[in-house]
Amino acid sequence: MLREFVVLFLLGHVLGDFYFQTDEIARKKESSVKWVLIHSLVYAVTIFVIFIPVMNTVLIIGAAMASLFHLIIDLLKYRSLLSADRNGTKTMALERKAFFADQILHLAGILMIAYIMATSGRLNRSWMPIHEFFDYAGIPENLFRSILLVLLLIHKPANMIIQRLLMPYKPDIAEDQPGNNAGRFIGTIERIIMVIFLFIGQYAAIGLVLTAKSIARYERISKERDFSEYYLLGTLSSTLLAIVFYLLI
Repeated sequence: MLREFVVLFLLGHVLGDFYFQTDEIARKKESSVKWVLIHSLVYAVTIFVIFIPVMNTVLIIGAAMASLFHLIIDLLKYRSLLSADRNGTKTMALERKAFFADQILHLAGILMIAYIMATSGRLNRSWMPIHEFFDYAGIPENLFRSILLVLLLIHKPANMIIQRLLMPYKPDIAEDQPGNNAGRFIGTIERIIMVIFLFIGQYAAIGLVLTAKSIARYERISKERDFSEYYLLGTLSSTLLAIVFYLLI
């Protein structure tokens, strides 16, 4: 039961905080409290829309709590970064720490609220048309939600996590310059293939993915030590995230 609530809340969070928050909105949030409130409103609407098919009184309260908690965390982040900017202490390292602290607090809040909701009531069955569709398709609804969550996590959230995680180790001349999304797209496809192999139990086949990726970068890996270390950190981080996301299923 707890897991079902966690998956639903995480679906709302991933969509509201990553996919429905553009880079432009993220930049404006750092200097304008108005955009913090706009983002929080979009986040709240996303949470409620995700819950509509299984909505009950408990989930209405949970959605309101999650939205309010998200707003408080984003306001704290806004105040911290704005203060650092005014004091001249705002750096990329600080923004990196703020990103991870922000997401850790959001995750902690989701787990806390999901636990409260799980001990307070059960989910309603999905609307009849949705329930009948999954019934005819022979796909458990909870499994579908978990797979959807993993696919969403694999793309934009994973790319953002890896980008910020590797920020201090990025070579001066990196292959993936700003505006070139080829590296991120490769990472997304790589993690999708890994999760598929994990799901069907073909663990050894994951090595083929890593080998193919290494061959494509072999010349630069063999000649540039800084890039080879950066590449290895990125590959290991991507693999770790794929495994962690798979465990959510």
